[in-house]
Amino acid sequence: MMTQQGTIKKLLPDGMAEIEVTRRSACGHDCAKCGGCGGLETQILYVTARNRADAQVGERVLIEGETGQVLGFAMLVYLLPLVLFFIGYGIGGLLHAGGGMSALLGGILFLCGILGAVLYSRGMKRRGAIPFEIVRRL
Repeated sequence: MMTQQGTIKKLLPDGMAEIEVTRRSACGHDCAKCGGCGGLETQILYVTARNRADAQVGERVLIEGETGQVLGFAMLVYLLPLVLFFIGYGIGGLLHAGGGMSALLGGILFLCGILGAVLYSRGMKRRGAIPFEIVRRL
């Protein structure tokens, strides 16, 4: 299970809540020791979670998600478009379409991968297949 802390930003219908989460990275953001990333700002994400803890707007909460579901969705969003780009570029190369046409075909497939991820995400929300749940208030 993956756990993360966040703040309730909005209560949604059907016992759901929108939560603002600061994305953690593997480096731990100890920039004084590392400096490798140049001190880039942390990313704020908004996730939807089941609100079984009956938390209210403004409260800090601990959310939990199935690791497999979260990683699977991350692969879909980040890896699939990249893989499709290289497939498109490779097809263009096999067809001797030239570098520009190969890049264009790769870019089109990249955008198709992003569109597919967005449509999949919307479908998950419609089906109520939310991978996160509020475990408790903090």
